[in-house]
Amino acid sequence: MSAKPIKFAWTHHGDYFKLVTDTYSRIEKLEREHDQFRSSLEGKEMSDDDVDFLASRNDAIGELALIVIVFSTFTLEAYINHYGISRLSRNYFSKYLDKLDLLAKWLVIPRVVTGKKLQPGSAAMQDLSWLVSLRNRLAHFKSKTITVEEIEESNWLWYEDAERAVRTVKRVVSLLKRIDSKVDTDWLKQET
Repeated sequence: MSAKPIKFAWTHHGDYFKLVTDTYSRIEKLEREHDQFRSSLEGKEMSDDDVDFLASRNDAIGELALIVIVFSTFTLEAYINHYGISRLSRNYFSKYLDKLDLLAKWLVIPRVVTGKKLQPGSAAMQDLSWLVSLRNRLAHFKSKTITVEEIEESNWLWYEDAERAVRTVKRVVSLLKRIDSKVDTDWLKQET
């Protein structure tokens, strides 16, 4: 008698989120270094070397925040795709749901599966909208010529952007768990 083959879900949302949390930990370390150094300069005049050090930390934080933001959206897309396929069918998902944008997937798929909806105006869904918009702005960036005076704080990625992206993943999946108790959230408990 031959043994039945073992079947399991092959998905990357956990891998993506591990990359997110590992990268976010690096950002937190850089932010602490930046803040401690900045505090040590209180009441002193900053030298060019001091400014360079602080700028290098901000640059590194911005580069790592890019990874956190992009892979947070990858995490949420991989998870909602996994959720839809595992709770419905691959055929139904491919035929009717796969081509929806990420925000629409999070609004439509849970409703199809559970008959309940995630509230579009909830803080978690507003954060998801922010994250998708930021990811799209980064992915579809169009170069432009500007002056130094035209540079705005929003032209950069900051610690707070990475922090909000990580929080968004946790909040959106937790919101889904509230309407579907079968949702696994153990993979969200990775250390940051």
